[in-house]
Amino acid sequence: MLPIEELRGQRIQKLENFREKKINPYPSRSKRSDSIANLLSDFERLSLAKEEVFICGRIKSLRKHGKITFGNIQDESADIQFLLKEDILGKRAYKEFSDFDIGDFIQAKGMFFKTKTKEKTLEAHKYKILTKSLCPLPEKWKGLRDIELRQRKRYLDLVINEDTKRRFTQRSNFIKNFRNILEEKGFLEVETPVLEHTPGGADAEPFITHHNALNIDLYLRISLELHLKRLIAGGFEKIFEIGRVFRNEGISTTHLQEFTMCEFYAAYWDYEKMMRFIEDLYSDAAKRTFNQSLHYKFGDHEINFTPPWPRIDYSEIFASKIGTSLDKIPDKKSAVSLAKKLNVKIEPYMGRGRIIDQIYKKKIRANLIGPLFLVNHPVAVSPLAKRNERDSNLTERFQPIICGEEVGNGFSELNDPLDQRKRFEEQMKLREKGDKEAQMLDEGFLEALEYGMPPTAGFGVGIDRLFMMFTNMQNIREVVFFPTMRPKETKEKRQ
Repeated sequence: MLPIEELRGQRIQKLENFREKKINPYPSRSKRSDSIANLLSDFERLSLAKEEVFICGRIKSLRKHGKITFGNIQDESADIQFLLKEDILGKRAYKEFSDFDIGDFIQAKGMFFKTKTKEKTLEAHKYKILTKSLCPLPEKWKGLRDIELRQRKRYLDLVINEDTKRRFTQRSNFIKNFRNILEEKGFLEVETPVLEHTPGGADAEPFITHHNALNIDLYLRISLELHLKRLIAGGFEKIFEIGRVFRNEGISTTHLQEFTMCEFYAAYWDYEKMMRFIEDLYSDAAKRTFNQSLHYKFGDHEINFTPPWPRIDYSEIFASKIGTSLDKIPDKKSAVSLAKKLNVKIEPYMGRGRIIDQIYKKKIRANLIGPLFLVNHPVAVSPLAKRNERDSNLTERFQPIICGEEVGNGFSELNDPLDQRKRFEEQMKLREKGDKEAQMLDEGFLEALEYGMPPTAGFGVGIDRLFMMFTNMQNIREVVFFPTMRPKETKEKRQ
């Protein structure tokens, strides 16, 4: 195969051939009877009636045999074979088709028929260039195997790999089904700011930007939570938002720095009612999207989403797997000692709560297959959750776990403004010691709580990770169109 720059040069010459013949290789207007899929569904009638149709799409293949040329045209819906004949087009038009390449967009006018092998085909009587492509498409099986290349050039991945296009169509439907279910259950969709004075609602380091007109620094939101709870305080009872959030944290196969979050809040619910709702929401969204049973495969595991899911107590499993109960870890010193004993890496700025959670994540979570709910987390790792009425050292919090990964976080919301202030102050002390993921004290949110917020349960889930689980993808970047990546060194700009 010729080098890509040489192939590109040949295509540029063909582009000039069009222009020399006063043909615009990038016209703004095109004519199409319908999508290929819709036309194929009416193929028998159209072919019997010998009705002319217009088809538009990308040329995916070309096979020239003397005075006839076969090819395939593909649009978003389907593809179809087309046939060009010199005796129908005329010698000049047939010869000029040599300026077309695989990858070009074309408009073809003709009639349907079936070949001797019964393949549905468009016999083209006329054609028109819609877009001249300058770069050759990679070969399907050889040219786009590199994972990083596919992620950098997702547009090529979509052109070459039908599975990729199908997966992203499913993703859109998955989000739509989430939205539809929430609306059917009486939740109102709202929008809250992306730029915030004080980021909150999650343990994460924020991105910082600058507002020129106001001459102030602002943060990209790390969560949707605190503004949504302001709306609950304002009188709304069931609300949700689906939007992008941004966390300046590490890269992994299950973490993105920019991702889609769905959060929803219901007044007069508690975490028990929210757990029952989540079981139904996840299973219903899956059935609507994938049209199959609630049994899914992720990696080596078979996952059954049929409710009810088991509840596993945080303190109990910690004591069972680590051999030490949480009340035997009363301070940071004892937590550091346990982490060292277990060879769990920690940072000097970490407080007791974060160290305990690191131990859980490194030594316990990976072995939780689920789906299940981890419940009743310690207050030290749950700064926004209401205390458990049976044990004030614990909270009414839960996390759905699937194959060792958290796929959501919910709790009975803390609505005691004095307790919330105290917890924010404890978080601020951790920030002063260097913990960039500790939460900031948000005076505006605290003031809203002081006006009163009803008993409320809330929940948030990263859509990307959850969808990744349902589609058995082992890297979260495979379920977002354009994941953030380090810029690649490029050659001098093409002329």
